[in-house]
Amino acid sequence: MVAQQIDQWLDGFELDAWIRSHVAVVLRQLPAEVQTDLIDDPSFVMCDYNPIQQVIMHVPMRLLERGKPGRSIVLKHSLKRRSEPFVRWVVAHELAHAYLRHGGRWPEEDPEVAADSLAALWGFPKPS
Repeated sequence: MVAQQIDQWLDGFELDAWIRSHVAVVLRQLPAEVQTDLIDDPSFVMCDYNPIQQVIMHVPMRLLERGKPGRSIVLKHSLKRRSEPFVRWVVAHELAHAYLRHGGRWPEEDPEVAADSLAALWGFPKPS
């Protein structure tokens, strides 16, 4: 997927510019089928959250057909205090959760292990 399509898609989310820049870098590195799965899903929502300014956080959700909730991820502003590899790993990890629909790659797999594994496969291993 070309960078322009990713940028246009990201325009639909109200993301902090700094967080958005990292999301864009990660998205551009994801496999085409993952990009397409996320970008073509009208129920997918992404937002950021500043716990210092927002005591209560409302996670935006869109409904799928038949009233099922869509997928969403939330990225905290506190990522700004972390290293670039950590930030990009978190973004990839959260996008992996969305791609896997918050499950594992197979029924018995822990969703956290699955998200870590996919993020690493996509070039964003968890920093030590």
